[in-house]
Amino acid sequence: MSTSDGSVLGNTQLFGSAPRSRAFNVVMLADGFTGTQQNDFNNACSAFVTAFTSTPPFDKLKPAINIFRINVSSTDSGADDPASAGGTGATARTYFDSTFGTSGIRRLLTCNNTTVLQVAAAQIPEFTVAIVVVNSTVYGGSGGSVGTYSLAGGATEIAIHEMGHTAFGLADEYPYWAGGSETGHDHHPAGEPGEPNVTTNNNRATLKWNWAVAATTAIPTMSNPDCATVDSRPSPVPAGTVGLFEGAHYYHCGGYRPEFDCKMRNLGVPFCRICRQVIWNRISPLATLPARNRTPINVVARFPEHLDVFGVASDGRTMSNWWDASSGWAGWFQVSGGIASPGGTGSPVTAIARYAGHLDLFTVGTDNRVYSCWWDQASGWSGWFTIGSLVCRSGSTVNVVSRYSDHLDIFTTASDGRTMSTWWDARSGWGSWFQISGGVAAAGATVTAIARYPFHLDVFTIGTDNRVYSCWWDERSGWSSWFLVGNQTCRPDSTVNVVARFPDQLDLFTTASDGRIVSTWWNARTGWGSWFQVSGGVASAGSPVTAIARYSNHLDLFVIGTDNRIYSTWWHDTTGWASWFNVSGGVGKPGGQVAAISRVTEHIDLFTVGSDGIVYSTWWDASSGWAGWFALGVT
Repeated sequence: MSTSDGSVLGNTQLFGSAPRSRAFNVVMLADGFTGTQQNDFNNACSAFVTAFTSTPPFDKLKPAINIFRINVSSTDSGADDPASAGGTGATARTYFDSTFGTSGIRRLLTCNNTTVLQVAAAQIPEFTVAIVVVNSTVYGGSGGSVGTYSLAGGATEIAIHEMGHTAFGLADEYPYWAGGSETGHDHHPAGEPGEPNVTTNNNRATLKWNWAVAATTAIPTMSNPDCATVDSRPSPVPAGTVGLFEGAHYYHCGGYRPEFDCKMRNLGVPFCRICRQVIWNRISPLATLPARNRTPINVVARFPEHLDVFGVASDGRTMSNWWDASSGWAGWFQVSGGIASPGGTGSPVTAIARYAGHLDLFTVGTDNRVYSCWWDQASGWSGWFTIGSLVCRSGSTVNVVSRYSDHLDIFTTASDGRTMSTWWDARSGWGSWFQISGGVAAAGATVTAIARYPFHLDVFTIGTDNRVYSCWWDERSGWSSWFLVGNQTCRPDSTVNVVARFPDQLDLFTTASDGRIVSTWWNARTGWGSWFQVSGGVASAGSPVTAIARYSNHLDLFVIGTDNRIYSTWWHDTTGWASWFNVSGGVGKPGGQVAAISRVTEHIDLFTVGSDGIVYSTWWDASSGWAGWFALGVT
């Protein structure tokens, strides 16, 4: 009947890959399983994992959930079942001293919570919730600081119900204490319950879940005509209607629940909307991505109703999330176990879609070599592999261009600053790394490239004298020499952002040595223009300028300003440059970058690392304007 009646055998992770320090960690512990019955416990845990991860809203929150089991052997099988509560009178010597019949109610199954919490903390220090699986087919369970459930029929449903209590503070919504006709439970006592899913308040205006009640739904929605017993009538409204249904919190009348039915009232049914929202609010913040402070977010639209987003977690993991118009955001996951170089501001993950069913990813790894992996809709994610033996500057960026669907051109900087390139072609595979026309980049500078048409490349970087340089490649003449683009002096770690609004036009953007946001252009008819400051803008130290062209006579720019707010301006050929404005109150990391993409011409999606280190997103649509920023996780 104590820890002398068994031993802790160890733990196993059953589900999830989220960092334990930032996850909803479920720990399942065995009680009443002898040494030879541990496989029965293992099977019970597997059944729970399957049921739990397919139950809404946990099914959408899986990226933030880990599940562990802790195998514990007991001297005897089962649990105490006191005759005084209607049980068999059996006793069992078990490690956590589980017993039915608590408070005289046979189904109320409890254990030694202190011991459970001590074992859980010793085995999985980051645990969020502890659930004890009791080896008995007698129906029972309980919530509280520890959840318990037995292996009676519907065991996994019992477990998920009890977790509602233990992890989320949800109340029982059933309207009885010990069967339905007991005395003392006709009317709920005065006072508002603290749990979020039950109430004694029947005032629509002050109802705690009034945000979910339609104006056309009656309040109360269903009242019990006989408070001496449980109301057994069917629902007067369609399933899923949120309102005020009398009979909850163990009382026939005076206590109300949000929907007619819910997993906190009956097993085998979904959680009601209010309970789902409580669970979502608890776990979804853990599904956001704490990112490296200044590592850029990369985003690809393989088709207009889909986005693939890539970033680097604060611990260096290469991460991705995706959005689809039909399903929302999927949640962050680590791409094939990859870890990016931490040097400088940290190597980002660069992604490109050569066609709608394929992605190619690139980063610099912890050994400062260039790595790639790919995803294909037919086969999923590949493993990471090295591209040649080039050693890069720690934290370098890899830029990639696809001039046509079966070809890639790759650009980065070597450890000594040389501007380097290689290529891949479906017919010949990977080429060798080579230095581009003898070029050397400033410390911290990136190499930017653009393909205005399939047989031509334009390349830009900041040279060792902190000025903007360019060269080009054409299949007829090969590589040109590097040349100065004007005489603009830049920050040494500046990025040159380039946009081709049409094949014979380039628009360049970067930051001057004093932080001014500057631009120039090239046109096939007139050549290079002069550098100018864009609408008086000044960037946060280290923050690059992002530019996109939604159509050929329009540009949108984004940057983090000196006050660390996120700013935008735009240019149109009929009106010129607009003034800078703060985008929806957004605040970014000092020196961070704003990623922008236009899936369709009248829509923009933005991504950045916020002041709290979390990845955020917002969007603009011509029909509705700018939305508010939201932490990017799951929806």
